[in-house]
Amino acid sequence: MPIITPHAARATAAVLATLALGAGVAACDSGDDSASAAPTASRSTGAPAQDASKDDSAGTPDTRSDAPGGQESKGGQGQHADGVNGPAEEAKPNGAHCRTSEIDFDFWAPHGGKPDMEQSKYQQSVTVRLTNHSERTCTLKGFPGVELVSDKGERWDLRRSSVRADPLTLKPGDDTARIKFTVLPTTDPDAKPFVPRDVVMTLPDETKQVTLPWEYGGAILDQSGATRPGTFVDPIGL
Repeated sequence: MPIITPHAARATAAVLATLALGAGVAACDSGDDSASAAPTASRSTGAPAQDASKDDSAGTPDTRSDAPGGQESKGGQGQHADGVNGPAEEAKPNGAHCRTSEIDFDFWAPHGGKPDMEQSKYQQSVTVRLTNHSERTCTLKGFPGVELVSDKGERWDLRRSSVRADPLTLKPGDDTARIKFTVLPTTDPDAKPFVPRDVVMTLPDETKQVTLPWEYGGAILDQSGATRPGTFVDPIGL
């Protein structure tokens, strides 16, 4: 067994310490390399992201704040067609609904035309004019009730069309709206005729009825029990 002198032991310890110090320096160098690599990679990918940010700040048709859908157009307000911001709700018409006592009813033939009841080929339009004779503004919206009464006392409550009902504001004096209904005349002796005598009308949100005597003669093809008759009523319009 070799004898280790104190001098040799000190020399061996010095060598081991030197080797340990070298290993520590190598480990520090390895950590520095990995830490410096991450910022380098970040910088290499950071430039394009910065350019994209500049492109966004310039704005596109879809993202500019002054374009529809832009950030400044979002929120609790809607944008009207005239570009003025306001509550995001449907515009309400002026005035309460028109009462029957405030409205005059009369048959009205635009441009002098009247429904041709002496033929069986074509549907005909019948128009009743509604005039606001009151001293206030009022609103009409929806379908009127229109009931035809025959010379035999038969009653035919007309079906509604698929036309959308829009509100109409009538100013006091001579502002007007229209009730329009379509009829299918018949002159066929083999068809079942409905010979009108009166037209009974009820305004939306009202219960009082107004009756006008039928002015146009002729007969309507009786389809009072049909699902899709050729005689029907539209919503109140202009």
